[in-house]
Amino acid sequence: MNWQRWRSLGAGAVSIGEMVRSGATYNPLSRSVIQNPYETYSRLRRRSPVHRSAILGSWVLARYEDVLAAAKDHERFSNDPRWRGATRSVLPPAPDDYSILLVDPPEHRRLRRCASKTFTRARLQALNETIARTAAELVERAARRGRVDWIAEVAEPLAMRVMLAMMGLPENEYRRWEVWSRRRARLLEMIATRHERKAAHIAGSEIRRYFTALLRQRARSSEDDAVSTLARLVAAGEGISMVEASDMLSVLMIAGNETTTHLIGNGMLALVRNPEQMQCLREEPERILDAINEMLRFDSPVQTDLRIAKADIIVRGQTIRMGDGVILLTGSANRDGAAFENPDIFDITRTGPRHASFGHGVHQCIGAELARMEARAIFTEALRALGTVELAVSAPRYRTSTVIRGMAALPLHVAA
Repeated sequence: MNWQRWRSLGAGAVSIGEMVRSGATYNPLSRSVIQNPYETYSRLRRRSPVHRSAILGSWVLARYEDVLAAAKDHERFSNDPRWRGATRSVLPPAPDDYSILLVDPPEHRRLRRCASKTFTRARLQALNETIARTAAELVERAARRGRVDWIAEVAEPLAMRVMLAMMGLPENEYRRWEVWSRRRARLLEMIATRHERKAAHIAGSEIRRYFTALLRQRARSSEDDAVSTLARLVAAGEGISMVEASDMLSVLMIAGNETTTHLIGNGMLALVRNPEQMQCLREEPERILDAINEMLRFDSPVQTDLRIAKADIIVRGQTIRMGDGVILLTGSANRDGAAFENPDIFDITRTGPRHASFGHGVHQCIGAELARMEARAIFTEALRALGTVELAVSAPRYRTSTVIRGMAALPLHVAA
């Protein structure tokens, strides 16, 4: 029996005991949870909103109020793996760097200040032309073919080409970064195999060498791409080291790739499965930003966020001990009926609180505006140029992931 199969069976047995004890369980190894986690989330919110997961050796927070409170509270909930205790926990995986994702203030504040220089208003505006041109090209190609894998042929190429442009990298680097991104992104997975972790560490070493060489080359560049901007900061000794800059570029590249791809994929699936909402958006295109926010809430590309308790913390009567891993279920928070009316309905006219998909507090996603720009361009273009958009399969298959929710493929029939 192979390891993956054995692990799934073992987790299933633990889940049964967990269900008996608390009335709910969170088993990210379950194929049914990977395919549709929302029933599990609903059960957690009702029966065990602050849940001790025996499978993960960590706490799970399922309600909107608790997820946001923990995300904002960097004084007690840390992103830094060095806070983890001696208890068995899959969170977080052992890193080979301490990038902007894995440090707390004041280190995080220093690094974020540097990262923000790559996301200036002028830089984002300069990317608009690339985004619009790429979106039009990809949608036009899809319309000509009639059948398209929306993930592989639209969402992934748009996200990758925009990130290459932002970094100032040539488009012929596409395939290299496609491999690096997929391998490296597995490092933050709770269910990554030993082989996947090894591949992620190798990819990380290759990416660091790649960016270190580029940073040295561009130390005197006057261009405003992300690599050149950080290269000048490193050369001037302004708040960031060569290693930190390389790791930051890796995080920006991969996060910008993975999350935007699946925002565009999950968002299109939501529109196709809710044709009245697609028609509403066709008739009222000014609602596009509302629609994107609803896509992010309804089926977030980021389902979990990870923290470690820096002190003993009581949440809803449960004591989370210092060093314990804590999983913030973003996807569950976004479907919490205490925060959102009719949370399981996709409604682009929705009003109410902010979704949790971009995070909150000091670790709020720095690339949120760029992701919205890309989604706005591709959906605006698709609804303008495509008269017909229909599913070509009954049930798209989701990637095996507990952090990023996205489909392996999304086959569509399309026509102008």
